[in-house]
Amino acid sequence: MIMKNLIIIVSITAFIFSCQKTTDYPTFQNMDVTGTFVLDNSIIIAQGDCAGDMQTKTYICLDSVQNDSRCPLGVQCFWQGNAEARFKFVKSDDVPVFFNLNTFLGFTNDTIIGGYKFTLKAITPYPGGVETLTPKAYKAEILIEKE
Repeated sequence: MIMKNLIIIVSITAFIFSCQKTTDYPTFQNMDVTGTFVLDNSIIIAQGDCAGDMQTKTYICLDSVQNDSRCPLGVQCFWQGNAEARFKFVKSDDVPVFFNLNTFLGFTNDTIIGGYKFTLKAITPYPGGVETLTPKAYKAEILIEKE
């Protein structure tokens, strides 16, 4: 019986330690760098995470979703609403630049900073689902191009 309990405890401990986050990417200004970005391709960044180009030390982070007034799923609205995301961009250890982009095309949905053009493609999840949205649940799809 003792041996069986010992095997179970060792197995659970090994499982827990095997689930630890392992990545080749650094933590950048208290945000996890979860991937790299490739120019002219959309990437998806979760709120609180960054994507980077390790060679140029260039990072784009989704700082927060400031506002989400999009029309919830299953509801008829007189306008589509807007979700506004705040991003942080840092190039080669310069001072971070914060900027906001919007999903509603009548507002700013792209900008040029530090020789890069950033275009917001989407913010997910869309409001109106059954789950309560936590800030970490938000993800932004952004296109990065060289200017």
